[in-house]
Amino acid sequence: MKRFSVLVNCTLLLTLMVIALGAYTRLTDAGLGCPDWPGCYGKFHAPVLDHHIAAAQAQFPHLEVDPYKARNEMLHRYIAGLLGLAIAAIFFGSYYLKQYRLLATGLLLLVIFQAALGMWTVTLNLLPLIVLAHLLGGFALLCLLALLRAEIYWRQQQVIATATTSSNTQATEPALSAGLGFGYVVLLVLIAQITLGGWTSTNYAAAVCSQLPFCEAGWQERFSLSLVFHLPLGHETYEYGVLPYEARMSIHVLHRIGAICTLLVFGAFLIWSWRRARGVFMRRLVVAMAILLLVQVMLGLINIVMLVPLWNAVAHNLVAALLLMLLLVFLRQMQLRKIQLRQIVTNPTQVTAPVITQVTPGKTIIN
Repeated sequence: MKRFSVLVNCTLLLTLMVIALGAYTRLTDAGLGCPDWPGCYGKFHAPVLDHHIAAAQAQFPHLEVDPYKARNEMLHRYIAGLLGLAIAAIFFGSYYLKQYRLLATGLLLLVIFQAALGMWTVTLNLLPLIVLAHLLGGFALLCLLALLRAEIYWRQQQVIATATTSSNTQATEPALSAGLGFGYVVLLVLIAQITLGGWTSTNYAAAVCSQLPFCEAGWQERFSLSLVFHLPLGHETYEYGVLPYEARMSIHVLHRIGAICTLLVFGAFLIWSWRRARGVFMRRLVVAMAILLLVQVMLGLINIVMLVPLWNAVAHNLVAALLLMLLLVFLRQMQLRKIQLRQIVTNPTQVTAPVITQVTPGKTIIN
């Protein structure tokens, strides 16, 4: 089990790296740095040397070979391939341990779908809907891995509680259990805002407005909600965007409005949770989410004032993923504690921790 936990931890870090590299690839306009898939100009490495560049140019005479963009794209693909192998190892490990099979199966199916989205991103020439789905798929992978790690942690804590024969009712967080509905609303708001952010990026609308709080003067007359959700289809390529200014401006403004709503709703939930949380673990999660929320707001403001500097934009993507991950873990912990509290109320003498069965020397199974 210890090795399995280490594998999950390493895969979490690898997923964060893939998300950061994906954002860097997109923001450096390297999404089509390699016009084919899974290789790059017919090879499994980027054309860096002069004779490789010349061969690639001869094979694709209608394209301009950019070794910098090709390198960015292939680095992203290499690390994503490693992530796929790590998730496959988690899948087989879960079946060997006979635990966490549902989460592991979901991870394997999702990473296979992510690979298909990566292929379609290239073959459909950065179709915004596909690029957005690819972005959200990466966030979903991170969240599923975090939930898997949280489940492992929960079982470990339950085993410790069983070994010490202690039943700490404070750990069930009775005051927090009433806020699950509120938490689910915050989750939906955050997912909607992340989706809007992805839609802004994939339609090259991040730098359209440079004035605070919403956009340049006269934006109200040009704003159109129907243009925000217009799907640009039928174009040969979507690199650098195909939407008119009014559509990009409307997407950008709606993202800013969503940011204000998310800050208010998420902030209210964090204050509510801080006042009711009693355990150290849950309070630390609240503090971590509050810090990330403030950092995200500052990164968004820097994007506006400095016209989307590269590393700041990458950090903006990464912090959004971490916020979503921590919120999901927090809600799952609330749910588990609510279940445990219900069990204690129903039968105070019942041991709520998992039962440990010794199967063979050196190998245990937690039921």
